[in-house]
Order: sequence, then C-alpha cells, then structure tokens
Amino acid sequence: MNPSGKPRVLEISVMILALVLQSCASTGPSITKAELAKKNEEFNLRFFQASGEWLPRVYRVGYQLVRSPVPAHKSEKADYNFVGVGVDELKDYGRQAYGIDKKVRGVLVRGVYPGSKAELSGLKAGDVITKIDGKKTENLGAYFKAIRKTNKDKVKAAVWRRNEKLFECELPVEKVYYNAQFFLAPTPNFDASALFSRIDVGIGALRYSKNDDELGVIMGHELAHVTLKHSAKKLGAGVGMGLAYGLAAATVDAFTLPGVGQAIMNPAMQASQAALSRRYEREADYFGMRHAFHSGYDVENGAKVFARLGTDAPGFEVLAYTFSTHPNTPERTLRLEKTVEEFKTQYPDKMPMTIHENWEVVIPVATGESLEEALERMVEAKNIRLTPAVQASVRNTEPPAPALVSAVASNAAPAEQKPAFAAVNVFEDFELTTDKL
Repeated sequence: MNPSGKPRVLEISVMILALVLQSCASTGPSITKAELAKKNEEFNLRFFQASGEWLPRVYRVGYQLVRSPVPAHKSEKADYNFVGVGVDELKDYGRQAYGIDKKVRGVLVRGVYPGSKAELSGLKAGDVITKIDGKKTENLGAYFKAIRKTNKDKVKAAVWRRNEKLFECELPVEKVYYNAQFFLAPTPNFDASALFSRIDVGIGALRYSKNDDELGVIMGHELAHVTLKHSAKKLGAGVGMGLAYGLAAATVDAFTLPGVGQAIMNPAMQASQAALSRRYEREADYFGMRHAFHSGYDVENGAKVFARLGTDAPGFEVLAYTFSTHPNTPERTLRLEKTVEEFKTQYPDKMPMTIHENWEVVIPVATGESLEEALERMVEAKNIRLTPAVQASVRNTEPPAPALVSAVASNAAPAEQKPAFAAVNVFEDFELTTDKL
C-alpha cells in the first residue's frame, strides 16, 4: 500500500495472478493434453457406436414433419429437395468405428430415413458419399448444396464402402415442404436445438420422451424455429442491440465515470435479449404444435412431455425469469393446453386422435423381395411400432383385434411410389406377435 492509501498496480497484478494460478491448481495425479485428447476420442467413439440405436427414431419423426404441410404457414408447396439419407461429417472416431481409410473424403452415411424413397437405395451406415453428380462432397455443406441445387428427380452418388470398390447408386430426390436436416447431439440433457436449417436432438430428449407423440412435439418445436427463421432474426437483433446499448453506455460514461455505462447497460441488454428469446420460444411452441399435429401426432398426448418437466424445472423467481431465455414451465404448459383446445375447435374431426380398426401400413418392397421379407425387415429395423394405447389393447384382448400400426409412410403412398410399395393389414395378413413389434 502506498502512502496515499491507493494500491499499487503491481500489487493488484500479483493478486490477480495468484487467484488465476490457484483456480488452475488440481488435486491428484496430473494428466497431459494428449491423454485428455485420447480419452475424449474414446468417449466420442462410444457415443458414435451407441447413436445407431437412437438415430432411426430421429429420422422417422423428422421425415414425417418435413413432408407434412401446415396450412397457412410458410410453405404451401413442397418446393425443397430432400434425399432420405442421414449423413454427418466424417470424423476420426467415425473412421475408427467403420474402418474407413484416412484417404477417403466425403460425408458419412448414418442411415436412411424410414419410409423415404431412399430406403430402397441400398445405402447403409458406414458408407461414405464422396460425390453427388460428379461434385465432391467432402463436408456437409457441399453435400447439401449439391442436393439443394439439383433440378432432377434422382442424383448419382459415388459411394465408398469397406472391402468393396467405389460404386455409384441413384438416390431419389423427393420434394418436401420444409428445409431441415436432422442430427443426433451427444448430450444426456433434455436438449434439442435449431441453427438455421440444422436441427440437433440430444439423446437426453429421446430418453425423456416416452413416445413419438412427445418426440414429435419436441422436434416440431425445433422445426418451427427453422421455418420462422429465428436464427437469422436473433443474429440481426443481436447486432442491433449491441449497437444501441453500446451507444447508450458511451453516453452514460461521458457524464459519469468510465465503465459505469457498461456496468449498467450489459445487464439491460442481457434482459432484452432474454425477453426476445422467450418471445421466439413461445412462437416455436405454438407453431411446433401445429407442425406435430398436421404430421399426424397426438399433440394432446405429446404435450405431456413439457408438463412432466414441471417436476424438474418449476416456475422461476422474478430475477431468474428476467434473464431466462425460455418461458417457465407453468406458462408453457398452460399455453400448450390452450393450443390443444384450439385444435379441438378448429379440427373436431381430428381431435381427439382415435385408433382406426383397419389401419394399413405402407411397406417398401425391394426388387426380388417378398412382402413377408419386407415386413420382417421393417420390424427388425424398428420402423414399425405400436402406440402405447394399442399395446395395452393388444395385451388385454384375446385374440388380438386389428389395431393401429404406425410407420412413417402410413399415409397413402404417392402415385410414383406405388409400384415399389404394398399396403397390407398387418394383423390379418401376417402372424406377428407384439414381442416382435
């Protein structure tokens, strides 16, 4: 301390340095960056290998959402190109999992979208798409650009497959109403996010959602963020707020002391950004319910996923709510309940959702494949499911009554698909047990 009572700059610097060093100190054995990087790769590989169990569900619900129009919402025509192949960036752990040589460049196939035309393409997880119509696809951007730009109903894909020569296959290009791509996020939290046209669904969200109705509401919410262009709007608003609050902070500094303006305006800007985010979340809740509803999901049942969150994330206190990016659970639950009531009034013939006794399931049949073999393939791939209500009905009925079996393509197939598909009543034409389904 100097005679004037003011701390010297050197003393302050030493104190700050000591605090930083103390926060960096660790207890127990030391680890190197290389060891940590290796362990990270191990965990990435574990996630990658486990994700095959979850991806079909993401693809199944995602496909149903983008191909189902919502009246008077953004897109009245199916104008967006879509290829029903789930892809991701080719990372080192992906190479390790599938034995892919480091010289191979392209996007990694994680699977196909159940019910899409690409189901008959022959592609499988572990394949690498290196080109589309002769154009290199070394990353996701190049791949989706090639799909987006084509004006053909089929594209030629150059494919690398382990222990086989490079080969070409044709991928059918479908038209869908909304432009979105779906991915699995490596998080155990109840988390799903949308960034421009990319939608990531966390494993935690998949585990938390008890059925596809709940997952349809969750993913419909993220699709609404995409269709309402919230990412671009947030970016623009963020720039505008930064300029406005920066100018206000400079003005306050001019009449007070340096730093006072920033100290006042930073929390104000954060509160404003949070309020804008809550507004977008409310919009996504409402239009997400519309997406799910018009995709055939029982939104009254599906909205229960947010009600259950009430036990995990109840209402916020006033201060916490001011800086929260999402509405609190009671508010969201109430709004979703009112949305369900609105649907019941607008669409009385569709609400509540009912089980049809003679429901048919549309099954893709590959060349040389019998209908029985096609059905067995879909069952093994878990592309056919029973709703919880039907499972209970089947368990309590002897013999089993015809029941609703839902698949992605359970609606009538488009005319151009009919030669490759057959519609059957599963319980009348086949002897299948509920264990298989």
